[in-house]
Amino acid sequence: MADPPSDGSASVVRRRIVAVMTTDAQPTPPAPLAPTARAERALAPDVARGLVLLGIAVANVPFFLYGRELGLLFKPVTDAAADPWVNALVATLADNRSYPLFALLFGYGMTQLLTREHARGTEWPQARRLLLRRNAWLIAFGAAHGVLLFFGDILGTYGLLGLALVLLIRASGRTLAIVGGLAFGFLVLVGVAEGLSGLLAQVGASIPSAAAFNSAGAETYPLAVLARLGEWTLGMLSVPFGGLGLLAPMILGMWAARYRVLEQPFEHRRALALVAGIGLPVSVLGALPIALALLGVIELSAIVEPFAAMLHAATGAVGGAASVALIALIVGGRGRGGELGAPTAKPGGPLSRLLAALGQRSLSGYLTQSVVFVIVFAPYGFGLGGSASVAEATQIAVITWLATLVLAGLLAAADRSGPAEWLLRRAVYGRLHPRR
Repeated sequence: MADPPSDGSASVVRRRIVAVMTTDAQPTPPAPLAPTARAERALAPDVARGLVLLGIAVANVPFFLYGRELGLLFKPVTDAAADPWVNALVATLADNRSYPLFALLFGYGMTQLLTREHARGTEWPQARRLLLRRNAWLIAFGAAHGVLLFFGDILGTYGLLGLALVLLIRASGRTLAIVGGLAFGFLVLVGVAEGLSGLLAQVGASIPSAAAFNSAGAETYPLAVLARLGEWTLGMLSVPFGGLGLLAPMILGMWAARYRVLEQPFEHRRALALVAGIGLPVSVLGALPIALALLGVIELSAIVEPFAAMLHAATGAVGGAASVALIALIVGGRGRGGELGAPTAKPGGPLSRLLAALGQRSLSGYLTQSVVFVIVFAPYGFGLGGSASVAEATQIAVITWLATLVLAGLLAAADRSGPAEWLLRRAVYGRLHPRR
């Protein structure tokens, strides 16, 4: 593929990328399918993936606690003095913000994969099979994770939605805007479910566990596996009802990838600054009612609580996009992009490179969190899930994330992929290795 014009014209680059994506055949002979080499990856998306794993860790760890009722946003109700502050902080920065951010990067990555394959001469039918195979394997990984470790697995949901994205990945911008807008509306409506604790309390009901079969409190590992099997299956069956909202950030990521926004942040710095400057305050303000209620400063009535949860979910999706924009501005560098698939920014500093190392191994980092949480919190492990406060559990989550950050840095220094990434690539591509 020819280099973009020296003046960095975004419109010309966009026309070329769209032309590549909508052409069924390329004049160059197709090369064998192979995953992208780590040296060819853009810095900003990987840094964002590495950083958002911290948000995922602190958002997920309360679901490994058991033996207590759940309140607003399904957070355990405890007497610990620090818990309201921790809950409020996590609700402001991570809850309903981390997964939409990761969903945006998921859609961005799918479009990157397709664009690169077309640029290498891969015809659309072969590229489509690659996308379908990759998402099918992601569902398989999600099933293993959901049944063996954590009922709240997101890999299966992303894989299932990824199959739907294959139908949209070459759609027009207008179609993407329509479907994305509908999905965002669905995401907002589903947010109501997180604000039902007050209504349940009025009718004398409570939420004993966020898991349908209370897998977190199962006394033995076989019983926990059986419980999680039911929970994960119910979760996958509910994706058409509760998970479709994640299509909104995924489609936004697909649209951004067509413009190479995260690969060439210098060319889009004004738009990125606008998204970050508006989106981050909107996200914080939208979380404020829930955060104040968790602190006990205000009391949300049973009628108001679902609307506060809707606002929290809607602004969380905005905050996820704004966070990616801010990261791209900070670590994206100032160099202009070159050939499609080539690095477009100067290498970041030590912290950026460390976060990017984890981002390149985000699947391994995500699964490692669940392994550690099961060992530490499950009754058949160290059993801290029945006694630890939310603040203590959150500290363990942060330490776990830091450990994965260090391990990813060591793997990067040795030029090794993460074990889960190696296994997924082996399953998708066979014995082929990244181009070097």
